[in-house]
Amino acid sequence: MATVESRLRDMLKLRSKPGRQFLGDFNKLPHLFGNFIQDDHVPFMARGVEILHIIPTPFPSVWHRMEDDGQHLDLETTDDWAIIVTAFVAEWMDLEGFFPSMSESQANVVRKETTSKTEL
Repeated sequence: MATVESRLRDMLKLRSKPGRQFLGDFNKLPHLFGNFIQDDHVPFMARGVEILHIIPTPFPSVWHRMEDDGQHLDLETTDDWAIIVTAFVAEWMDLEGFFPSMSESQANVVRKETTSKTEL
């Protein structure tokens, strides 16, 4: 997934401009490094289920508080995550060739810019 993000950033397909990639560890082997975050994925991992645990670190200041709502989402980042996950899943499922290709102008019409924040 980090490789997908890197490629999308190189192609200027993402809107956010973070100081570093969301998923900067694309050269690491697929096992745990650094700090281990306890979460609901742990029992699955303990049973050998492959997991993709995506969680922000450090946690946002409103994490699990009453203020943790749609008003505190960064819309460019949210849009970028949707694009990254969609591209990753499409590649993982080997969907190339199952959908008609679009011209750049058609793609720009399909992608609607998010302009307001609302509760989900």
